[in-house]
Amino acid sequence: MTQETFTHLFEMNLEYKQDKAPVSKDSKVGEYIGSGEGVVRGRINGTVHWSLFEAQSAVFCASNLFGIITTDDGAEIKFDTMGFFRRPDEGSHIWQNSSGVSFETDDERYQWLKDVMGVWEGEFDMKAYRHKYQVYAKMV
Repeated sequence: MTQETFTHLFEMNLEYKQDKAPVSKDSKVGEYIGSGEGVVRGRINGTVHWSLFEAQSAVFCASNLFGIITTDDGAEIKFDTMGFFRRPDEGSHIWQNSSGVSFETDDERYQWLKDVMGVWEGEFDMKAYRHKYQVYAKMV
């Protein structure tokens, strides 16, 4: 068996915005939780509009976070994640997250993303209403 390696694509920082409209109401899991804005920095740079759906429990949630990255050079890249949030106990305000992520774009400069199997890991801070993720890719 060979060991596969993942390449770091970018860091994604997201912030909840109370009045932000959802990217879409179509989710693969759970109920609508909220939407917001953010930034990505790394191999891809730009701004993000996102929405989150979850099947919630006290310490474990199935999640579907998706949105659109508008790159600094004008491209639009859709992303869609499926994963889980978990916190050590009901008193913790930090939720750990890991998810698989897929990308879609019509922009020729980013067609290589269609061949990416992505993963991300990070956390959500319930007190600050901020998400921070590291996004990695394995080319298929």
